[in-house]
Amino acid sequence: MTRRSGGTSPAAAASLPDDDDMLREILIRLPPRPSSLPRVSAVCRRWRGIVTDAKFLRSFRVHHRNPPLLGVFQNINGAIVFTPLLDRPDRIHPQRFDFRRYSSSSRCALFDCRHGRVLLEDFDQDELVVCDPSPASSGA
Repeated sequence: MTRRSGGTSPAAAASLPDDDDMLREILIRLPPRPSSLPRVSAVCRRWRGIVTDAKFLRSFRVHHRNPPLLGVFQNINGAIVFTPLLDRPDRIHPQRFDFRRYSSSSRCALFDCRHGRVLLEDFDQDELVVCDPSPASSGA
């Protein structure tokens, strides 16, 4: 049996310093996919605290500039349909987007979609509706 002379164990030498600034710099470089930050937040309380901090989230958005294109909205046979473009685990199921909460009728036309907002025309109410159809949003 041979012993190592002088030094620390490999595990101790490989550990990172307890520095939140360094960890923020590493986490900010994660890909801007929908699954990235929720997965990281599940690692431990410390990481969850960092990735849910408003300052970190602003920096994350600024660092990545343009978020990924999640999918497209289309008028298909008189219905507004979401077609996802990403693979799992970032794929968003089309049924997650429900436009019925924005319009009392099913007779709507899709005009445009920009920055996560959708412009619809409700034919029964004869009005234009701007909505945020993301599942986390609270309403129009």
